[in-house]
Formats: sequence, C-alpha cells, structure tokens
Amino acid sequence: MPVPKLRPLDLVAGEWQGRRAVYARDYEGLLESPVLLPLPVFLVALLLDGRREIIEVQGEYARLTGGTILPRGDLDRIIQDLDAHHLLETPRLAQRRRDVEQAYRAAPHRAPAHAGVSYPADPAALAATLEGFLSAAAIGRPGGDGDPAPARRPRGLLAPHIDFLRGGPTYGRAYGAVGEIPAGTCAVVVGVAHAGPPAPYVLTTKGYATPGRVIEVDRPLLDAVASRYPFDAMTHEAVHRTEHSIEFQVLFLDHLAGGRPLTILPVLCSSFEPLCGRASPSQLGEVESFIAALRDAIAEAERPVIVVGGVDLSHVGPRFGDAEAVGPTLAAAARADDLAALDRAVAGDAEGFWQTVMADGNRRRVCGLSAIYTVLRLLTPTRGHLLAYNQGEDPAGGMVGFAAAVFGEVRADDGACAGSDG
Repeated sequence: MPVPKLRPLDLVAGEWQGRRAVYARDYEGLLESPVLLPLPVFLVALLLDGRREIIEVQGEYARLTGGTILPRGDLDRIIQDLDAHHLLETPRLAQRRRDVEQAYRAAPHRAPAHAGVSYPADPAALAATLEGFLSAAAIGRPGGDGDPAPARRPRGLLAPHIDFLRGGPTYGRAYGAVGEIPAGTCAVVVGVAHAGPPAPYVLTTKGYATPGRVIEVDRPLLDAVASRYPFDAMTHEAVHRTEHSIEFQVLFLDHLAGGRPLTILPVLCSSFEPLCGRASPSQLGEVESFIAALRDAIAEAERPVIVVGGVDLSHVGPRFGDAEAVGPTLAAAARADDLAALDRAVAGDAEGFWQTVMADGNRRRVCGLSAIYTVLRLLTPTRGHLLAYNQGEDPAGGMVGFAAAVFGEVRADDGACAGSDG
C-alpha cells in the first residue's frame, strides 16, 4: 500500500546539537510545539507523498543520498514517529483535528492564542506596548507630528499581521489614523487563513478574548450575512483558534475603544488563487455572493462599522522558496512590486490590485492578496491613503513586506476621502 502523505507544514531550517535540521510548524495549531526533524528524517518525510510504495521510498532515498540503504524497519519507525507527532495525513491526524474542533466549539470564546508569546499577557503591559506604537506614530493625535488627522473617520484600513517586534511602528501608523473608536462600533476584521481551509471565507461565532476582556461577535451582522450567503462559512471555524492575523487587530481595536462597547465580525480568507488563477475572483460564486451579502449587511447596520484588513504583502528569500538570498537587490524588487500593487489598492481598484499581483502569478507570494481584494470590494467606492510601507527580515532567510493604509468615502465634490492628505 502507498505510504501516508506528509501534510502541509511550515518548515524552517535550523540546527540541533551542531547539525543541520528542520523544524516543522503548522498553521492549524495541531502541534503543541515545533517538531525537530534531523535531515535524514526530513528527507524521508518529503518522500511521503501518499502515492509511493515502501520500496519506492527506499529506492528514491538511496538515489538522493548516493546509495545509502534505508532498512524497512528504520523506515517504518520514522513513519510511526512522524504520525505520532501528527505530521502525516492519517486517521490519527483526522482524530486530532476532530478533537481540536470539538474543543473550540465547546469553548465560551476564542482564547488569546498568542498572549505571553507574541505580546504581553498582562493587560497593563499590553496597553503600554500598544500605546507606545501609537504614540511613536503620532498620526492625527493631539500634539503629534506626522500626517494630518483625517477630515472624517476612516471607513476602513489595512494594517500588518506580522509580529509586533518587526511591525509595531507600522501598526501604530494604521491605528493612529483611526483615533478613538465610538461606543457601539462593529469592526469587520478580514484576516488571512494561513491554515488554508477549503473554503474562501470562514466565519466564527466565538468572541475574541484579549488579556482584558472578550470582544464579542456582532451576532446581528453575522446572522444577516449567514441568511444571505448560500454557502456554509462555518464548517471550518476552528481555524480561527490559532490564527494571528485577526487576533493582533483585535488588540488594537480594543485598545482604541477604551473599554467602550465594541463588537467584531472576524472573517478569515483562504487563497482564491487555486480557484480562479489570474482571473478575477468576481467570477467565483462563493466569493461574489459573500461580498454581496456582507456589503448589504453593513449597509443595513444601524451603528458605526469599520472594515479592517490584517494583511502582509510580499514574502521573498530562501525561507519562502527563492534561490536569491535576502539583500538590497531582492528587497528593492519586492518593494517595487508591493508599492505597485498598493497604488491600485489606495485607488480603490480591487480588480486592478488583483491583476497587478497576479500578472506574474504572484511570484512574490503576497499572502494578503485575497483579504485585501475582499476589503476593497467591501468598501467600494473608496479611495485611500498609504501611510507607511516597511519590510521585516525573517531570521530564517526571508523578507516580508507590510503596510498601513486608510480608506474613506469618495466625496461627490472632489473625490477625496477620509485618511487622504488631499
């Protein structure tokens, strides 16, 4: 029978006891910690494609290692160990997924998955951290320097979802332009489903807990979308459990709300590329009907609504599969591509943004492609203002682009918008 298949993982090069190794991480949150794979084990794992027979794996291993024989017993033990760590698509992994999903559905809310690791778990320390980013940016804040305050409160914004260590100042630029959030506001937070569930959009009924309080889901808005959307956006809701792209936005939104009533509609986007390639996502019924349903629900909401995209841009370098090492040349090329795409985004041109990124098949791996497209479609007609663009280096040999932008309504008199400097 064919060997089991290695499941999609985030594989990072590293060292163990002075030798090269690979650390396996996952976006589903099924692993309690990264799994260390010595290079021989990693090579075997890569050969487990769900199609090869045992003898074919042994033969390919011998070919790739210059004739090293991998005994059947050793191969069986490696497969059993990989399975025990939930790295293979087997019944054990399927059961692990079911257990995680059941636990999430039974929980009263979504726990702050990255508290104490990516940001302080203490509410006071977290508030000081976030206020530090906002104060440093000083956009539209009393007595601050930098860009002028928006003439009107933005309808939407793009903020990073990279870690605060690298992206903190850019988060500050994005959320500094929002200012205080009025009581009763609903934030539609569109993030990236890094786990890649087989659905373009994934909703959840669970409120997002911060170290200070739980920000509940706006049930009237959720119900209004669900009643209009002919597909099921809840089947894979457990992917919200560990996804950081929304969690980090909720921290800032809660901070700006200052304890006032605030609700959210968390929306995770999978990649549309496997479904439509370079063609417009508007041809996809599951995408178009969701955007229409959410637009209608927002239009009918009798309370302030802001649309937030928690997104990053290009991912380049050996860490992400490029042959070229991270350096000034690669950084400049990625920056130029990101800014070209952002030029269409701040013009409010969702289709132009999509086509700009997909002109080369998204070779820069813009992970926020589908989410940004969704935000722009939800805000149409709109124009925006790019507040900041930055790049952060990955210690494993990569570079990630990210930005801050705000969007407002197109005014009938001159076409300017909130968040624009004219």
